[in-house]
Amino acid sequence: MKGSNQEIYDLACRYYNGDGVRKDWRRAFLLTKQAACNGYPDAMDALGSSFRYGIGVRRNSKLAARWYRKAAKTGHLGAQCNLALSYAEGSGVPQSYRRALAWLKIPVLRKMPEAIHMIGRFYRFGCGVRKNIPKGYRLLLRAAQRGVTAAMFSVGYCLSRGVGVSSDPRLAFKWYMRAARKGHIEAAYNVGYYYEVGRGVKRDVKAARRWYRVAARLGDRDARRALDRI
Repeated sequence: MKGSNQEIYDLACRYYNGDGVRKDWRRAFLLTKQAACNGYPDAMDALGSSFRYGIGVRRNSKLAARWYRKAAKTGHLGAQCNLALSYAEGSGVPQSYRRALAWLKIPVLRKMPEAIHMIGRFYRFGCGVRKNIPKGYRLLLRAAQRGVTAAMFSVGYCLSRGVGVSSDPRLAFKWYMRAARKGHIEAAYNVGYYYEVGRGVKRDVKAARRWYRVAARLGDRDARRALDRI
């Protein structure tokens, strides 16, 4: 396709989302690759994710990490976070928390929510840093307040169990609900459970069934069993 790299990548995004065109992940991948090969950082990062998650192409963690690195070296903050995650998980690269932390330095300084979430998890579980659960919780809370869904769930979990913070079922329920409304499967199940037993919220079996159904549609087997139970 002819056009600027931005125009090509914008069209790729339209095919990916089905925005004004018929959704076509393969076409989206090919357009993303074209813009990425031309050196467009957003497309490089997106191409990495295409390979990582198998969107329009067969999964390939090594190619994912390679494209994340190319984008990261241009200063792309999202790619730096994605490359850090690759190192943390050992996906396509040798597992190394040290290198993950190195790639997170600039995104954290720029207060990127996803980077703060990842650092919070590192402190909570002691991954590459000295374990500090209260500090981990505080970082997770910052990420959750900035809209990171996984962080919302983690904050709810910490509040429900008293991990790094005093237990607060009511506040835990609120964070689980925020995550559930953004499609987090485990949060949806927990909202259903809290409604079922009346933990942190007034007991409401009807609401429990509704959220168990949401979790079940997302693929949670425990939610399916819960629906049979109540």
